[in-house]
Amino acid sequence: MRLLSLYLVFILLPIYGRSQTDLSSNSTKPLPRYRPGLALTAHASTAGFGIGVDKSIFRQLSVRVGANLFNYKGNLLSGKSSDELQIGFDYTIKLSSFNALVDYYPFKRVNFRLTTGAYCNLNQITFLGKPTKDVKFNDVVFSVDQIGTVNGEANFNKVAPYLGIGWGHPFVGGKLKLMVDMGIFYQQSPKITFVTTGMLEPSNDQGPVIENNLKPLKYYPLISVGLSYNIVSTRF
Repeated sequence: MRLLSLYLVFILLPIYGRSQTDLSSNSTKPLPRYRPGLALTAHASTAGFGIGVDKSIFRQLSVRVGANLFNYKGNLLSGKSSDELQIGFDYTIKLSSFNALVDYYPFKRVNFRLTTGAYCNLNQITFLGKPTKDVKFNDVVFSVDQIGTVNGEANFNKVAPYLGIGWGHPFVGGKLKLMVDMGIFYQQSPKITFVTTGMLEPSNDQGPVIENNLKPLKYYPLISVGLSYNIVSTRF
């Protein structure tokens, strides 16, 4: 959070300085056209591909709701191939969330915004691990099936507060606008549940250890780029 605070300071100071210059030199110029109403958005982000709806409240305030979805499958290996026991993990990352956000535009002539709100966080990681080869111990060979498997999942807190900054105003200027967001939502540390079989069964109590190793995931960075189109508007 300290890093985000410093980032906000470095972003806001230049914008604030420029806005003061704009106000002094362009105070007689009319403001960009304001089109209150509804806007549809589509974006790609670190939370997945998503769609949303924006609603204007007044020129410097709007609200939005949206949904995000993305699945990714992969695999990784624990240790080296030369190790006696090497576990191969097949995993699936399921990104699924809904959000309700408030956008505040502190400067009338600049499309910079501050955003806060919350995500309904349904993100989940599932994994299945099993040995990549038979293991020889004291001249006895144990097969992959005898060694066993590790099957589990990681779940996060369902409500995740969000704080961020962005660029782009769906209701000022033209109807089609580029929208950029950067921020962090706090999803807390994941809760691990897993089941082991065979010779790996004594490792069934290692959930707290894995949870501790995954603590950095409680702060989830959000970067989003998308387009917004004003579908219902009244000219001002």
